[in-house]
Amino acid sequence: MRSYQPIVSQEDMDRLLASIARFHDSMTKEIHLVNRGYVLPDKSMSMNHQYDAQILIQSQWEPFGLELLFVGIQELHLAKAGEYWEGSGSVEVTTTPVETRRIKMAFDADLKIVSEALSYRIRKDWLGSKAFLKSEVPSPDAVSSQVLQDKWRQCSSCQDAWEEEIREDFSYCPRCGKLTELQRDVA
Repeated sequence: MRSYQPIVSQEDMDRLLASIARFHDSMTKEIHLVNRGYVLPDKSMSMNHQYDAQILIQSQWEPFGLELLFVGIQELHLAKAGEYWEGSGSVEVTTTPVETRRIKMAFDADLKIVSEALSYRIRKDWLGSKAFLKSEVPSPDAVSSQVLQDKWRQCSSCQDAWEEEIREDFSYCPRCGKLTELQRDVA
């Protein structure tokens, strides 16, 4: 998740809100919500239940597009679709007995999310009706995968290889079922 900026303090939240005019004249274009738990083909169940969401916000203000990634959603309220007048956010950190975060964001009264973690990345050119999020919701728990050749990638956990569109950063390994993040050469 190298391309995402984490929100870990109220100062980070305030910078995010200021960077896009507090989401004035913005709207939610798309929401992907995933439960990390699932039922396997042998009918056993992975009990890793946790809601994560990937949200594409489009705005009339720079940077015009933001992808928000909420991890460990504790509360979610979704009302009507429309443009937002204002977004707000807070970061609560407790240190006893261990450090935990509770991140709250609200877009007017139409969308409210409380989660354990929030990251974002700028999607400056993701405007219009044809801008869409990718197929898999990113996760900080993803294991790495690497390009072998053309569209082939290899899971670092089980070493299996499979074909996948190279533009997809996140993909599930068909053998071990883990979410993988493609490690691109940094040049």
